Amino acid sequence: MDKRAAASLLIIVSIFVVLGISLMKPTITKAVQPDQGKLASLGDNLNGSLWIATQAGFGPSATVVNQTVEVSFPTNSANDPSLGIFGAGLSSRCTVKGDFDAQVNFRLVNWTFSNGVRVGLASTPGPFFASDFFTTPPFAAERTSFGSPTGDAPGVPREVYLTDFLDRVHGLIPTSDISGSLRLVRSAGSETGYYLSSGNWVTIHTGPSITQDIHLDIVAWSHDFAFTHTFVKVAFDNFTLSRGSAACPAIMLNPSIGPIGTKVLVQGSGFPTSTYGPGTVMVTFDDMLSGFATTTNGTFRFTFDVPDAQAGAHLVKALDEITGTSAVASFQVTQINTLALTVDVGTLYFPGDNVAVYTLATLSGTPLNSTTAQLELTLTKPDGSDITIASTFIGSGLFKATYAIPSTGLVGTYSIVALAHAANVRDASALTTFEVKPTWLSAQGPALTTAAAATALTGIVALSAVAWKKGVIRNKID
Repeated sequence: MDKRAAASLLIIVSIFVVLGISLMKPTITKAVQPDQGKLASLGDNLNGSLWIATQAGFGPSATVVNQTVEVSFPTNSANDPSLGIFGAGLSSRCTVKGDFDAQVNFRLVNWTFSNGVRVGLASTPGPFFASDFFTTPPFAAERTSFGSPTGDAPGVPREVYLTDFLDRVHGLIPTSDISGSLRLVRSAGSETGYYLSSGNWVTIHTGPSITQDIHLDIVAWSHDFAFTHTFVKVAFDNFTLSRGSAACPAIMLNPSIGPIGTKVLVQGSGFPTSTYGPGTVMVTFDDMLSGFATTTNGTFRFTFDVPDAQAGAHLVKALDEITGTSAVASFQVTQINTLALTVDVGTLYFPGDNVAVYTLATLSGTPLNSTTAQLELTLTKPDGSDITIASTFIGSGLFKATYAIPSTGLVGTYSIVALAHAANVRDASALTTFEVKPTWLSAQGPALTTAAAATALTGIVALSAVAWKKGVIRNKID
């Protein structure tokens, strides 16, 4: 063997060693129908309750068409610069604990030879597009098309099945399949990838994996160095989980309907657990931050007040930012209620009078009673001192209060401030005033005294004149 031939053989062997190409005969297992107690069917659960769309880079998109998930790659698709990857697909909101057995069907709808796109069923502890796959494996069974023969795995078959676990790329089984099924099984810390051939499951590779809770991902992706800029479309359907314990994140709202200001209790369950201690969940209302909650064994409790919002449905979301796990519930904001007060009182009183104060309390035009409204009246005297006066409900939203002005009470302007409170609405207030003046007799006292004296004197003079004329006084003198 000459040196050139020996060098070529060394290169080929090195590639096989580095990429982990299996030289052993693959194991074949008879395919059986999955257990009907499956986690989810793509056809039934694409309403966002169990799946969430995932995407990275520029160009790729995932859509649901006829109970099938389609992932498209425009010719100008490009990397997310920070991750060095682009792609799209679905990720389960549910986390799977322990051992599991999952599978999904795929179809290569628009596919060119050696296009650089990877099609996979994966199990990731966090969001699928969250790290560089050159340092962190996708934990996937793949139907892969290697792209550029010089930049993307040169020297190996272009169209293959493979696995990428903790021991990195293995299998590389050549194929021309444009449709088929992928299967991923985790058992005792190892994962095995399979593909379906003639009704049998063929083992791609078994390798070490993680044991923590994971999300299942149905995705397709590529990289700038691999993609050959041809239009690619792939489709997935009939996802099943025939073995595994799934914890699906969910939140419940109590209450789930009410006006602005309603205090809502959010109860979450099924969120990922961590061996490093309690987790943190971000709670939002219409994507506006409401606060953070601490999870214990995957559960949490959180309360918030409904902010200003239009009447109608609004989304409350809980998100574990580390794993991407989220749950959504709807809160129905009812018609925005307005508490209103009207206070009526006379304008002029005198010391010793009784002042009658009538207050009308309504909620969006509907009269309230003493059970639904709490009314407080504060009277301020001319000298600035305050007293609280009690009111009594007399019907049809009307409250009556009385205040007895002392006979020696201050004269001047009195003010009454009414403050009302009702559940789940803003408080309301109203202001009215009245005047207290001296009584007419006391006010006119000095003038009345002077006038009476003058009148009496005039009368005496007149009477005297009459008597003089009649000779009464004169006769007395004479």
